[in-house]
Amino acid sequence: MKYLNNYSLLLIVFLLLSCGNDEKKDAKDTNTIADKIKTGNNLVKGARDLAEESEALKNLTPISVETLKAFFPETIYGLPKTNSDALDMAGTSTAFATYGQNTSKQIKLRIIDGAGKKGSAATTVYRAIKYDKTNKEDYGDYIKTKEYEGTIVKERFDKSQNRYILEFFYNDRFAVNLKVTGFQQEDVWVIFKEFQLKNLIN
Repeated sequence: MKYLNNYSLLLIVFLLLSCGNDEKKDAKDTNTIADKIKTGNNLVKGARDLAEESEALKNLTPISVETLKAFFPETIYGLPKTNSDALDMAGTSTAFATYGQNTSKQIKLRIIDGAGKKGSAATTVYRAIKYDKTNKEDYGDYIKTKEYEGTIVKERFDKSQNRYILEFFYNDRFAVNLKVTGFQQEDVWVIFKEFQLKNLIN
């Protein structure tokens, strides 16, 4: 009888533990499903937002190549302009410039006008950056999604080159790629602001 009572007690404990595990499993499964639904909803919203932005950009007139060529200042952050150009790449206005002759201390800017059907398509990847949550670091190098004065930026740092690369969509119009070599991190956004890119459409 004593053996039977002990067996009954063990059986009850086992059943209670099993029920507890099932509850935990159910809760975990529920959380996983909720997370998936949330992620799916965010992706759907992101896709809709990008589509709306694309339609708005298609209705804009691209900036002329001549205007882009005249845009770049002669110096940025104390470095002289060493090269610049602008061109129409299959209906997309694109411009670039380099400042500084020494590659160990240099600034490079490339911009793509998102206006028009072609420009809208060409800037999609940059417009999607605000939905990218990539953050990783390895041996001093990193990729981070950051915010500068309301602009979501993908910032990369190459420690061996002491180079920062910023990619972002600016002022609801321009895809921007900025490479800054030989400066401190706190200088990078200040350098970008010196270009006064907002003046192109104001």
